[in-house]
Amino acid sequence: MCTIAILFGGQSSEHPVSLMSATSVCQHLSDKYQKYLVGITTDGRWYHYKGKITDIENGNWENYADNEEVIFSPSADHHGFYNLRTHKIDRVDVVFPVLHGQFGEDGTIQGLCYLNRIPCVSCSMSSCVLAMDKELTHILCENAGIKMAKYLAYHRENHPSYAEMFAQVQQKLQLPCYVKPAREGSSFGAHKINNYDDFCRYTDDAFGYDSKILFEEFIDGTEVGCGVLSKNITAEVFEVIVDTEMYGYEEKYDGYKTRIVIPAENLSSEQREEVNKLGLKIADILGCDVMARIDFFNSSKGLVFNEANLIPGFTSHSLYPAMYEKAGIEYGQLLDKLINLVFRGSDEK
Repeated sequence: MCTIAILFGGQSSEHPVSLMSATSVCQHLSDKYQKYLVGITTDGRWYHYKGKITDIENGNWENYADNEEVIFSPSADHHGFYNLRTHKIDRVDVVFPVLHGQFGEDGTIQGLCYLNRIPCVSCSMSSCVLAMDKELTHILCENAGIKMAKYLAYHRENHPSYAEMFAQVQQKLQLPCYVKPAREGSSFGAHKINNYDDFCRYTDDAFGYDSKILFEEFIDGTEVGCGVLSKNITAEVFEVIVDTEMYGYEEKYDGYKTRIVIPAENLSSEQREEVNKLGLKIADILGCDVMARIDFFNSSKGLVFNEANLIPGFTSHSLYPAMYEKAGIEYGQLLDKLINLVFRGSDEK
């Protein structure tokens, strides 16, 4: 029986989102797989968890007395985890990092898996680095002719004064505009800026999540996007309709004033085909060959690429599995396809 190590939790601000995603993955994963659950605490401790699946999402998994602390071995010979309680190697066949944001979606876990030769249900380390850093995504995709919002990037260590930054933002981007951490997800630290007071408050908040931040031009339009599987498969296109100023954390995970439409109702079939075609092109530019959710703004300027998520949400109401379900691929089938894909890719290396 194939043993799947499912990693959840993690040290990023998206820890709670990971718990939700991992719960859904565990509930939908076929019984033909042996689950080896590894919970990662916010301070970076790894534990083999053997408790109830329902206690992952609420965080109670950390309270189990029989949790076994483990170390993910970099040795290709070990092919798994060194168990500090049993002093044995727990071998696994594949790793599924259900980890969002830093230390999960940014190439770190992917690099470890590449080092120890364990197939990983994720794109490559380099792809994750490029997609996670929004400035690098801008540079690479704009150079390839992809339309994106104008932007400015600043570093915490050497940025000009807030007054100077605000003047530069006004001159290049105008108001309103958006600020966001360069390497973060789930809209943490992302805000719409309307005036100087907003600028100061929200810039501080964005810098609280990352040492590099981006200011981006405001694009007036609805959020649409596609899901990419392998190098050439897409599903139904989604559209997000919100009554608030932006599609933020509450809208994504609490359903607050949000309506998700699949397939997108305000796009023609030709426009939906364009979204999928452009999504595949962007995935190819970034080197995404396993899975990705590619997000756009559908605006008066046409389709404007926003960002790529290489470990998209896998909660019960997340966009990526929902798009494939609408295309006739159930959640469990999608997991099977992803696992088989990385096994096949591993055989080809």
